[in-house]
Amino acid sequence: MNLKIFFRLSIIFFAFIDKAYTLSKDEDSPIKNFDAVIVGSGPVGCTFARKLIEAGYKVAMVEVGASESNPPGLHLMNAYRYQMDSDAFNNIVNAHLHLLSVPTSDDAYPDTLDQISTFENGTIHLNQNPDQDPQLNLRAEAATYCVGGMGTHWSCVTPRLRENERFSNLIPDDEMDKLYEEAETYLHTLQDPYNHTMLQTTVLKALKMRYDKEKNPRALPLAVRYEKGDNPDEIPFNFWTGPHDILRKENFENKNFVLIEQHLAQILHPKIDNTSIIDGLIIKNLFKRGQNEILIKAKVFIICAGAVNTPQLLYNSMIKNSNWDIEIPALGKNLCEQTMATCQIVLSKEIVKKMLEDPVWSEDVKKHKEAYPNDPIPIPFGVPSPQCSIPYTDKRPWYCEVFGGSSNTSYVDKRVTLGFNCYGAPHNSEKLNNRVEFSKKNKDMYGMPQPTFYVRTSEKDAEINHEMFSDMTQTALSMGGFLPDNEPKFLPPGSALHMTGTVRMGTSKETSVVDTNLCVHGFRNLYLGTNGVIPTAITANPTLTSVALAIKSANDIIKKLKEGAFDF
Repeated sequence: MNLKIFFRLSIIFFAFIDKAYTLSKDEDSPIKNFDAVIVGSGPVGCTFARKLIEAGYKVAMVEVGASESNPPGLHLMNAYRYQMDSDAFNNIVNAHLHLLSVPTSDDAYPDTLDQISTFENGTIHLNQNPDQDPQLNLRAEAATYCVGGMGTHWSCVTPRLRENERFSNLIPDDEMDKLYEEAETYLHTLQDPYNHTMLQTTVLKALKMRYDKEKNPRALPLAVRYEKGDNPDEIPFNFWTGPHDILRKENFENKNFVLIEQHLAQILHPKIDNTSIIDGLIIKNLFKRGQNEILIKAKVFIICAGAVNTPQLLYNSMIKNSNWDIEIPALGKNLCEQTMATCQIVLSKEIVKKMLEDPVWSEDVKKHKEAYPNDPIPIPFGVPSPQCSIPYTDKRPWYCEVFGGSSNTSYVDKRVTLGFNCYGAPHNSEKLNNRVEFSKKNKDMYGMPQPTFYVRTSEKDAEINHEMFSDMTQTALSMGGFLPDNEPKFLPPGSALHMTGTVRMGTSKETSVVDTNLCVHGFRNLYLGTNGVIPTAITANPTLTSVALAIKSANDIIKKLKEGAFDF
């Protein structure tokens, strides 16, 4: 059937949703007429939902993944098991990361395979991508498919962008700072949650001895609520902010909110007689065979599906709609992904000795020795791991996080390990043309157009990344010795999971995808919320900035809803 005729005849207005996938407060009376539909349930999607629900509007949130917690969208590290043993949480993170493009090899041949067995090169099974050049791939780039997305396991690091990382030509600094302030309340950001604790104070002091005031090592701002125990050896609780915390319990349970999990957003449908207006969204029930597609109607549509899956949905909508007349030339282009280097050390004997002899900590150390006289390293168990940073500056254009290490060894005490993560800014250019493209023939595991990456590093960035690597190495050595198998190294491209630019903000439709309110150029009721809207090369973690931009965008949507601008 012709798609135009199909959509013209579609009369499904979301009158029914299976209870297994409806998490509204009143499941017997699902909302039929939405003010807004949000695709994606991560921190950014939940920011939009919170603003709209608290303004009195009806919101549906569509998520391709399932709930991993009760209530949905909690940070999974808040479980008691991982409070006690944070190293074990690494397996949870790895299990949630779904690689976006896995190249197949044209020259691999398993010569030890039984010769009667079937073997063919170029397989496309389960996301393997025969079009992906391994040298241009972001082989660690991944998405998370569950309610809450990457917000269920993110690092909760929330720095503000600084100096040239900002986009002051688009949003003035004073306006951006106000948005940051509101975003920090949504994320429960603390600028120094472990202030005046033993390891935090010690590591920060050592970093300040290494760097001058211009570099200004400081506490790492974190989206966390920290509860200290009653005695030095009582393990503290860190309640990490997840998407559910951003949305808030009262909004999740609000009668105006419906969460539709395990439904794939497939196609945005422009209005036939006015293609600048999105008329509906087709979603697919992943656990229903046969007639499993639903057309959702709303006044405004907000896509918050990540820096790759957001342009993927727009691309799929363009190729599946014969009446999609508005071009988006910058879609998937201007891709930036940070270069990441890492290492871990064991703190030097001198640093540990001075710390334990410091009279500030003497009482806690004494109590620990009395309780655990055979402990060779008398650092109380209740001392939180350090969380410090060396911020980006235009003269030193990279960013470094310094934190309690994750030794994963039986012979090194985690209390004296320290990790370093450094992030380099990935500048794009017309010559590099770094981008993600989507295939018309190959599909990912959800049946959507397969993404393929084309990413190179400029010579200038390569030189800066080398300086960053050297600086990290020398700083680490100034504080201890390298933990075996954790010596300095660059991580595979895409490891930072901080991609920006793919649907970036700007004033021209030729070079950007959305305006400063995150509305897609040429459309009246289609908005995007993702790290992909950030238009500059950045080194910092992008979540706080994306949440701040979502607040600005949601304010614009609410204003227009009140004015009736979406009453088409």
